[in-house]
Amino acid sequence: MTERVKTGQWAKGHSGNPGGRSGQTQAIRAKLAKGADAVAKKVLEAAKGGDMQACRLVMERLIPALKPTSDPVRFELDESDLPNAARSILRAVAAGELPPDQGKALIDALAAVSRVIEVEELQKALDQLRDQIEELKR
Repeated sequence: MTERVKTGQWAKGHSGNPGGRSGQTQAIRAKLAKGADAVAKKVLEAAKGGDMQACRLVMERLIPALKPTSDPVRFELDESDLPNAARSILRAVAAGELPPDQGKALIDALAAVSRVIEVEELQKALDQLRDQIEELKR
């Protein structure tokens, strides 16, 4: 049986799959590669014949999905605290100074920052409680 370290991970040099990959993986990939041209021709023929599923498959492979991109935007950000920063982002979106997708990304970033601050404050409070307990024990 393989060993795990205290964190639950596999010990160095050991695997959760002692048998390893089967040798058939390479054989299956080789067979798929041999038939790829024939499959591609069939899909293209079906697309030319009006099969919308085949058309979609071809288009998805030829033209990647567009991702929203925006140029950097300058707007007034109130940095006094997180709620005011969020309000200034919402004001900029409402005024059309900031695209909604960028506004959402910034609001999400503020939420992540608030969670980091919350964890830090909880850690400080926990440390203070531990110090108080140590003082009481003395």
